[in-house]
Parts: sequence; structure tokens; C-alpha cells
Amino acid sequence: MPVKSTVAIVLVGVFGALSEALMLLRLVMRKRRGQRLNLSDYLTIACIGLVLARSAFATVILVWGNNHMHRPVSDITEMEIYRRQVGSKLTLTNRLVYNVYLWLQKAVVLLLCQRILAGLPWPERMIKACWVSLCASFAAVQITTFVDCRPLHLYWQIMPDPGLCIQAHTQLVTLISMNIATDTMLMLLPMPWLLRVKTSWMRRLQLVGLFAIGLLLIAIAIVRLPAFDDNTSQLNRNTWGSVEEFLAAFVANMPTLYTLRRRTEKSYPTYYGHGASEGRVGGSRQPPFNEGILVTNSVQLEYVIDGRQKSQGSSHNIGRQDSDEHLVVDERGW
Repeated sequence: MPVKSTVAIVLVGVFGALSEALMLLRLVMRKRRGQRLNLSDYLTIACIGLVLARSAFATVILVWGNNHMHRPVSDITEMEIYRRQVGSKLTLTNRLVYNVYLWLQKAVVLLLCQRILAGLPWPERMIKACWVSLCASFAAVQITTFVDCRPLHLYWQIMPDPGLCIQAHTQLVTLISMNIATDTMLMLLPMPWLLRVKTSWMRRLQLVGLFAIGLLLIAIAIVRLPAFDDNTSQLNRNTWGSVEEFLAAFVANMPTLYTLRRRTEKSYPTYYGHGASEGRVGGSRQPPFNEGILVTNSVQLEYVIDGRQKSQGSSHNIGRQDSDEHLVVDERGW
């Protein structure tokens, strides 16, 4: 086996293991905090399975090869043709699996933004638009996976040579452009409200930094463009794909791991807006929090506009949110 293929296999295993460890850590910490799994956690479990599948597929591809590796071919045995055909079919399958993995991680980030910004009218409309954009971009990436080669069997044809279509140039450019667009969208979505959170500048910078790590994904996506080196080669695609796989897990899970790092918060009644008198809900006074996202079982933004404290941008009561993420706690560490 060529040295480059061996290195690529090692990188696939290393970054796959790191991705798995990060997602498993999220689930273990959720369990230790005594919190129920939410939709984001179930999507994370699905992502764990997808990483295992991608790592297995990529290993077979790198060991057996495909119709894009070691070209041109001559004097090839029937067994070698069979292995490359299997590797080529797995390459196509692997692209589909990888796309699902990336977009599920994006959905995890969007679900977090949805919980944080719940109740604010403009963000709710923006989040709905983001869901539409996420679904449309996912469909575009999956469809273009099959459009480079016509007829379809060229994707796994070994002899005669299937031509340049197996480089999947259109698929790679579409994947990268949709990645950059959606990652930028998810990174910028909560920023206007996080910058207005009523808390210290240091805490505010921490919150902004949690979402700004999406810049790493954008940088990797740019590096993967075909204009850089030979990024349509199978070795480079698997190598950079493994790096992107880990960064996607890092970006999607770090905000939640940040919230789960603290001990379980004390239980307080759900906070309501101006409809509640003197900070009381059901006869129980709220603790004197002055932070931007209140530490209850609901995630809520609170900021100052025109010198008056606003809560969730509405004078109506705020419904209870089923979330255990507390991005900001009070100075007592609760």
C-alpha cells in the first residue's frame, strides 16, 4: 500500500475517533447532569453512527482503491477490477453519508439557536428561513452527487476509463459553496442578540466566541476548493473530509459542552416577562439574576433597549422552554 494511503487511513481513524469522543462526551455529560435527551442529542447519536459508517467506507476505499485512484490502469486482474468497483460504489455512498452527517450537525447548531432565541419575533422568522435554506442546500448537495457522470454506471466503471467525470468537480464545488453559505448563516444568526445580552463584556465575548468557531469550518471549506492543490483526488478528499468531520462535531457540540461543564443548577420557577408582578411566579420570587440568559429550565435572552429592561422582546408571558442549556449563569456559579 502506498505511504500516502496509509497516512490517509490513519488520519481517517484519528479524526473519526476524536469526533466520536466529542459527541459521546456530550451524551455522557448530559446523563451525569440528570437531564433528558433532546432532539439535538438524538441527532448527535445519529451522527455517531454516520461517523462510524464513513470511517469504515473510507478505509475500504483507501485500501482497495476506486476508479479515480492509480490511473490509468492496464493489465489489471479480475479481483482488482472487483475491488475497485466496490471501492467506487462505496465512494458514492460515502459522499451521501458524509453530506447527511454535515447537515445533521448544522441542524444541531440551528436547534440550539432556536432554543436560545425562542419568543423573539424577528429571530423566529429568521430561524424558519434558516430551516428552509438548510433543507434546500442539503437537497442541492445530494442531487449534485449524481450529476457529474452520465450514465450513472460511469461512477464505478473501471475499464474502459470512465473519463474526467469521476473527479466529481461539480459535486465538490456545490458541497463547498453550500457549506460556506450555511455555516456563515448559522454563525451570524445569533450574533446580534448575543452582542446585546445584559452581562459582562467578558461573558459576552465568551458567548460570541462559542458561535464564531464556525469560522474554522469556513476556512477548511475554502482550503478544500479544487483550485488548491489536487483536492479532487481521493486521498485529499478523504483527508480534508476527516478534518472537516471533526470540526463540524466541534462546532456543533462545543456550546452545549460549555453549558454542561457546570454542576446542575438549582431549580427555579420559569421566568415570565412584564406580565409577572414584582418578579413573582406562582407566589415564588425569582432569584436576583442580572445576566443575559436566565438560569432556569428555559433559555431566555434579556437585554437593555432605550434604558429599559426588555425580556424576550415582548410584554407577554414567556412560555416554558424544554431546554437545559444555560449559556450564561450568574456570578455565583449557579
